[in-house]
Amino acid sequence: MKNLTIIGGSGFIGKSFIDAFQKGNLKKFKIKKINILSRNPQKIRKEIGKSFKGIKIFKGDISNLKKLPKSELIIYASEPANIQIYSKKIVTKYNNAIKNFYELSKKNKYSKILYISSGSVYGKNIKKKKYKYYNDVKKFSENIIKKLSKRSVKTSIARCFSFVGPYLPLTSNYAIGNFILDGFSKKKINVKANSKVYRSYLFSDDLINWLVKINLNSNKSCPVYNVGSNKKIEIRDLAKMIGNIFSKEIKTKKNINNKKIDLYVPNINKIKKKLNVEITYNLKEAIISTITRLNEKIN
Repeated sequence: MKNLTIIGGSGFIGKSFIDAFQKGNLKKFKIKKINILSRNPQKIRKEIGKSFKGIKIFKGDISNLKKLPKSELIIYASEPANIQIYSKKIVTKYNNAIKNFYELSKKNKYSKILYISSGSVYGKNIKKKKYKYYNDVKKFSENIIKKLSKRSVKTSIARCFSFVGPYLPLTSNYAIGNFILDGFSKKKINVKANSKVYRSYLFSDDLINWLVKINLNSNKSCPVYNVGSNKKIEIRDLAKMIGNIFSKEIKTKKNINNKKIDLYVPNINKIKKKLNVEITYNLKEAIISTITRLNEKIN
């Protein structure tokens, strides 16, 4: 039986792990206990609102932590979404955090460590500073994790793309969350894009299974995997799908630049071949499940 420690448990991935553990979805991986490090434990307890048997949430900041819990598996998911990293000062804060994690982990031959990165590290010609700052943090952290592997620490990196699930932020800069929020409101589903935008979404249950498999297969060569669905959908078709579920009308821009294409969809051939993962929920099933769970929380 294994212990799992998640550094940064109050975000989408951390809460999705707690949810999977509570539903018994991690038993097949023989995970018996989860430790959650969070700067705001009360936020997690308030949002999850279920039994915490087998889950220990402790308050702390990885920037100044003195010791890590002893765990076979460690997942570093401490950095927030790109919209929250908007200055050099914040970049320095998160760089210092991963450096402290390095110091705590460099002699750790017991644990397998997974770092949660982002598909945005592939981005080219990023003009908006807030996205550049986010990418700078992710690239810096990836290099730190690779340094650990050179010290014979077993590591891996997951470059995560886009997801959907019951802990999806509805008010952040994510189209699918914004569309679902519009669905719950009295407004039309509002599509703000004025160009061709393609995205893909992996359901949180699949995401957690994939991440655990990556973590279990961490090794001294620090394998890097893309994590997400390879089934793309144009953003207006996504809005129509969600509009049909809610029986809502769609509001779109009149003039669309069809020559301008924004594509954010991963190549997942490597992870499918190496770790034998599958997409078990199609997008419509994932969205309906997400809406059902969100509706339960609202009511």
